[in-house]
Amino acid sequence: MSRAPAVLTLSMAILASALLSGCGLGYTIVKSEAKLDRLAVPMTKVQVLGEIGRPDRVLRDDGRILIWEYSLTARRQWLYELALCPLSVWVGGCLIYPFTNLALEHQREYPHHVVLVNDELCAWGAPAAILQRRRACATVGVPSVVNGVGARPEPVVSGSGPLDRDTIDRYRTMAVMLFEDAEDALGTGSRVAGIVTTLMLDLDIHMVERAKLNEVLKEQVIQLTHADDANVLKVGRLLGAQAIVVGEVQQWERRAQEGTHSVSLALRVIDVETGLLLFSGQGHLTDSTTDEPESSARLIVHRILARFGSQTGLLGSGRIGVNWELQEEKKAKFYMIKELRSGLPAERAGLSVGDRVVACNGSLLSGAKSEREAKRLCQVEAGQTLQLDVKRADQSLELRVMAEKRPGL
Repeated sequence: MSRAPAVLTLSMAILASALLSGCGLGYTIVKSEAKLDRLAVPMTKVQVLGEIGRPDRVLRDDGRILIWEYSLTARRQWLYELALCPLSVWVGGCLIYPFTNLALEHQREYPHHVVLVNDELCAWGAPAAILQRRRACATVGVPSVVNGVGARPEPVVSGSGPLDRDTIDRYRTMAVMLFEDAEDALGTGSRVAGIVTTLMLDLDIHMVERAKLNEVLKEQVIQLTHADDANVLKVGRLLGAQAIVVGEVQQWERRAQEGTHSVSLALRVIDVETGLLLFSGQGHLTDSTTDEPESSARLIVHRILARFGSQTGLLGSGRIGVNWELQEEKKAKFYMIKELRSGLPAERAGLSVGDRVVACNGSLLSGAKSEREAKRLCQVEAGQTLQLDVKRADQSLELRVMAEKRPGL
């Protein structure tokens, strides 16, 4: 047996071992940005999930525009990992993630965004590379308004209750029960309950995981159907929640001949100890701009929870059109700007993606003890000006942004 085949056999054995490990070299292949090559327009939300799987994070979901973030490796990252095998194998670098990165301080994954409008694929790629396309997506599917006709209608919503900014901190954990299905629309209650859970997480409320709820329901052999049922409060207490969210989908109807659909739903927030109704909201929408009722349900829930957030002090009545994330570096807290919504105040004021907001209205974010406290420092009411102290590379900037009224209020 010659030396060349033996070397080749050994090399193939090392490569096969790395791939079969499911980590290291194999991990970078599975997580390669090349998977985005499977995407194409037109493609639905379900098709996107089928091609590239579920996202690592949801950056935006306002009922119409959905932005997902995937952490992916570079296309040729596997070559880098393979070249390092002779060195990194001694610390498990080829086989065990993430020793290669730790040993060489090399970043393995980078964010990539996928943008959908009305559950239809619009754009995808690295955030900076698709910035303009993301802005263009904001206008996709929205007919131009002529004589006040053509734009997607706003849902009719209402919401009120005794819960306010002075009492909201008593309810740090909430659980969303399965909503009642609309008549002849099986599964709609579960879909709306999922939407409510996702959007309440954005308000910095700790939500009980669906798996834990299902486990408790199974143990108790309870079928929950009514908000005033004592079993509902019992389950809430077993879950460790201070409040529960219950509701029903009253209408989920498609009218194929007319090209419209109608959605109507209601929700209630209830104190699990006293049974007191803390907040009640409802809304309905008849829409002809999309064939998918779920997008209308998401918009209705978004508007109801905007009222809930404003009433409880979790949201200001104003918005500036920014998607940011609270981060900490060397014990200094700041909001990292992830996305700017086209045409809204933050973009007009000169804020840029990648900026670091270190203070709001003169209050340093480093002094905030929690994310909820940081959010309150940066809340703004409609028509008021929010002063932002910004770090951009080596520059220190002071930007003033006048907030516009939040939709749904």
